[in-house]
Amino acid sequence: MNSSRVLFNTLMHNSEMPMPKTGVKGNIYLSFGIIAVSCIMIPCCIAMGYISYMLSSSMMNAEGIVTPEGNVITGAQMNGLLSELHILSAFSMVFSLLVIFNVLFFSSDLQHLIPLPFKPVEILRGKFFHTYIAESIMEFMILLSVFIGYFAAAQENLGIGSWLNPVSVISVLIGTFVTPLLPLVYCALVSFLLMTVLKGIHNIKIFYHSSTVLLALFLLLFFMSFGGLGGINLDNYMNSIAEGNNLFLVTCNAIFFTSPILAHAVETGSLPDLLLYLAGNAAALGVMLFIGSKIYPACLYTAAALGESKKTASFDSLEFRMRTPVRSYFVKEIRTLIRTRAYASNCVVINLLWPVGVMILFAMTRDNGGMQTFINMYGDADYPRAKLIMLLAVIAVSFIASAMNSLSSTAFTREGLHADLIKYLPIDYNKQLRAKAAVSFLLTWPALIVSIVITGVFVHFSAGDMIYFCIISLEALILSAVIGFAMDSSAPYTDWSDEYSALRGNLNSFFNMAMAMVAAGIMCGVTFICFEYGHMNIIADQIMVLVILGVIDIPAVIFGRKLILRNMAELS
Repeated sequence: MNSSRVLFNTLMHNSEMPMPKTGVKGNIYLSFGIIAVSCIMIPCCIAMGYISYMLSSSMMNAEGIVTPEGNVITGAQMNGLLSELHILSAFSMVFSLLVIFNVLFFSSDLQHLIPLPFKPVEILRGKFFHTYIAESIMEFMILLSVFIGYFAAAQENLGIGSWLNPVSVISVLIGTFVTPLLPLVYCALVSFLLMTVLKGIHNIKIFYHSSTVLLALFLLLFFMSFGGLGGINLDNYMNSIAEGNNLFLVTCNAIFFTSPILAHAVETGSLPDLLLYLAGNAAALGVMLFIGSKIYPACLYTAAALGESKKTASFDSLEFRMRTPVRSYFVKEIRTLIRTRAYASNCVVINLLWPVGVMILFAMTRDNGGMQTFINMYGDADYPRAKLIMLLAVIAVSFIASAMNSLSSTAFTREGLHADLIKYLPIDYNKQLRAKAAVSFLLTWPALIVSIVITGVFVHFSAGDMIYFCIISLEALILSAVIGFAMDSSAPYTDWSDEYSALRGNLNSFFNMAMAMVAAGIMCGVTFICFEYGHMNIIADQIMVLVILGVIDIPAVIFGRKLILRNMAELS
């Protein structure tokens, strides 16, 4: 156990990029950190707390109501809290599966750890707990916000005594830090299973598709839970949760079996339930470590064999072609992003979130009276506020899209320990930067255009509106991308152990998202104030946004390019 603790401490010490702490860069990055906490972490926690408060209040008000079938609703308040815990656990399991898989079997530091006097199970323990802490920090904060929202609803609807129970408070504090454990245990067990059962296939793509399959299963389960409810909408979901017959809730009660025990301990202040909750998680962890102690060494051998097979390639498969330097560099960047699973899912596929999300939004609200009213108002010149809302939405999404996919904010981090090679390539810095920028825009802007087109079909945009919103999205994207390139070139995180670490340990992505949100907030704020309080008509407001973003983009590109090129020359 002591060896595992030493390894855990070492991994935690090197888990994130070193930030500049002194000088101008140190002050800049400190400011970025403050902005990131203020604009991302705190708002997310407040939003989750508010959602929890509203959902819990609805469930508490539904308690005791007689349904049309003559059934009395019981346990609704616990079901509301449970549904949130299950959704967070499901997302945690889906998005942590490939992370734990790479950390346990394919991180580059394994070749240094295995020869050291560590037992395989000690390496497993150290890496598992390190990943648990590194992956769950934001989830800890969100979970605490969810519980606070629940307590606020209990205070309002059930009286102050319901949340002053000391066992309930202790259950919340323990649940905040323990809830993410079971999903990660499942991820480790699934990794062991895949490495053991499928080792004869010798195709690593099988493993990387596992998270996609898992996500599809949870989504299928979620949408199946609306079966027989008369449609996919929030009211039907809330009613099925309150009645306790929601398929997603019932299934997840069995999968994440400790969450119902925790919810009951929080609701009733039951000490036996709290102890049972701890025992259940400890048992799951113990089973995983026991199984790992037996098969982890064999899994490492399988991983080593798969690693070797990945490196073999025939001469013909290399596809040598004559290309211009810029095109060659562009193709290299595209292939790196597409062929690396971590980059493909987090930098490429994530862009589909916008068009798919827009399609789902309109599909779910097509029969909603509020959406139909908004669509009618958008086409009516007497209601310009609908056009303002659409303009604000396009501005916000366009700024955030570039920061969310991390294409610009990891442009140099993705080079890893070989980042200094850009100095020796037979292509000047300007052309390399152009290729990286082209990749960022090619993978981001078309997704935004498709989203705008889908929205336009449902909301009945004119051709002018379509073109205008596409231009606005490009202007916002340019500014957000320049910020990302400038941040990552100033302090790239190159000493990472695997590609997932390059993404999750790279503070530049986090700071880029914060800056994008600030820029979007300022632009949306100015637009709203000029319309609402400056009595500017909507056409003048739209022109103002177009001009302001264009005026900002020009110096941002000129001076940002000079800064990035200088940073590229200083990379080592």
